[in-house]
Amino acid sequence: MFIVFEGIDGSGKSSVIARLKDHLESRGRKVKITAEPTEGPIGKFVSVTDDLNPEAEALLFTADRALHTEQVKKWMSEGYDVLCDRYFASTLAYQSAAGMDIDWLKSINSKAVITPDATILMDIDPEVSLKRVSQRGEMSRFEKLDYLRKVRKAYLDIAREYNFRIVNADRDRDTVAEEVISIAGGI
Repeated sequence: MFIVFEGIDGSGKSSVIARLKDHLESRGRKVKITAEPTEGPIGKFVSVTDDLNPEAEALLFTADRALHTEQVKKWMSEGYDVLCDRYFASTLAYQSAAGMDIDWLKSINSKAVITPDATILMDIDPEVSLKRVSQRGEMSRFEKLDYLRKVRKAYLDIAREYNFRIVNADRDRDTVAEEVISIAGGI
């Protein structure tokens, strides 16, 4: 099983992934948690480099994803369930919100991805997101309210197009985790 979690920072992806991992393992499943950008050389580079032009950044995220997808396929062939914090929809949402052509982004990602068993969009009000992220002291170049509003809208449009499950992440973490565990149980 391959489940992807999408959403802006502060939406609770990491917390709910950890809860779902514990739940699956308590039922005898083998689970791997992974994330994008990865800790590989391309993922690390694109994560710390602020002066890339948008096309180069999108291509680097996609190259990182292509390598990551091979690892995901390997884990799945070994019998693991894979829970992924971000995948191709992050590139579509963030880069299209910055003005890039979404059809071009879809095109460059078409050979770099596999179709997840489910993608769960952790939908959160950008103001709540910024509050959570600032409390963690982890503000990045992407954490600007107007931009996050555009990213959220892009995510919601993408979620409708690709039939993602949308979870209201404004709620308390236990309620959100219970809903995600229920969704995973139906896969």
